[in-house]
Amino acid sequence: MEICISIDEKNCTALYNSLIQDNDQDIEMECKEGQLVIKIKNAKISSIYNLVDDIIRDYETFKKIYNL
Repeated sequence: MEICISIDEKNCTALYNSLIQDNDQDIEMECKEGQLVIKIKNAKISSIYNLVDDIIRDYETFKKIYNL
């Protein structure tokens, strides 16, 4: 599964660093072409919902902190 979040380069790095802390074994991420590309890997189907929910919540918090 792949999720792409459109974001500028500076904020992409900050968001990447905030998300990777909790999920480094379950996701691959990279900043490219104005997007943070998140690939969920090695996750059970039953875990995917929780991973996506965590990413969305972390992104919403990130937007509030950085006033995006």
